[in-house]
Amino acid sequence: MNFIRLAPALSACLAAAAAAETLELEIRTGENNYRARQELGETFESFNSGAIPGDRPPREYLAIRCGGPWGALKYRVTLPSGPGYQLRANNERLLLQILEHSVISEDRAIAAMSVHCVDTEPRQVVKSLVEIELERGSPAAQQVQLANGYVLEYRYTP
Repeated sequence: MNFIRLAPALSACLAAAAAAETLELEIRTGENNYRARQELGETFESFNSGAIPGDRPPREYLAIRCGGPWGALKYRVTLPSGPGYQLRANNERLLLQILEHSVISEDRAIAAMSVHCVDTEPRQVVKSLVEIELERGSPAAQQVQLANGYVLEYRYTP
């Protein structure tokens, strides 16, 4: 019976994976927990997560386009909301920015249009909640209470 020894190769792969530069985030909003893991290589420059997908699907909002060949056309637009992050890097530092994505709904205004029609769509708004500067090569972990009630917990491993 022939046995192939995978232990040295496997342990080398695991050591390489463990040595990878990573940033792990957990954002608790009270309703949901959002988790993200970003692996950073030597050539990493920036990343924008958009709204991190949560347990609930993105909500649909009403929109209207006026002046079409058949008059006003109502349609639905799906837009995500919730926390997200943006990460930028240079040789010495990482800048982590926690963002809040929200939507300004125009559903009531569209429902009230009976005689006059104005092209109307929901608007996505992105607010910066906090910026955290990390020194590359120095491990860091912290829990931060944000002004809007979110709790951010992050771990940076060089």
